[in-house]
Amino acid sequence: MSLEDQDDNIRDLLKEGIGAAKGISNVKVAKEVLKTGTAAGAAVSAATGLTVAATSGAGITSGLAAAGSVVGGGMAMGPAVLAAGPSYAGAKILNDTLFKDKPELPSEERSARSAARKATGIGAAAGVAGAGAITVAGGASGAAIMSTLAGIGGVVGGGAIAGTAIIAIAPVAAAGAIGYGVYKFFGGKGGKGKG
Repeated sequence: MSLEDQDDNIRDLLKEGIGAAKGISNVKVAKEVLKTGTAAGAAVSAATGLTVAATSGAGITSGLAAAGSVVGGGMAMGPAVLAAGPSYAGAKILNDTLFKDKPELPSEERSARSAARKATGIGAAAGVAGAGAITVAGGASGAAIMSTLAGIGGVVGGGAIAGTAIIAIAPVAAAGAIGYGVYKFFGGKGGKGKG
């Protein structure tokens, strides 16, 4: 299979996943976010409570070092620590909405949803690990980490803060894509099967 065919398959899979998610009400998602309050609140506070001093290079490095110190690491672990909350919340929301078990569904659909729930957790954990790895891809020094984050943030017209936000949110997308891929692989039909 060529790379172009693989890209088309991935695009189709993502379109199906987005289409399946359209039936979820914003109220239901908001309730799930509130249920995961502590993790989500910490991530939102870290992402939105920035002052002008915190947006300087020194402020960003200090903030990342403080976040990384939660797990005994330093600045390099900061983005992974910041990614943990949204990853957990995202996987929980996906599992409690799109992949929720319902006894009235056919057994094949229930099995596909069960596999998807496991896969979203694995995808979220892999995404957090990837967040840590990508942060030090250019080197583990403060300057190298800031350069990597600024490069990632530059993709969306931002800087190191935008790069940190992208790295913190990316595991949610990974969890969703992996979960939905496993769901489809195991025969999930979006609850449309007969039973």
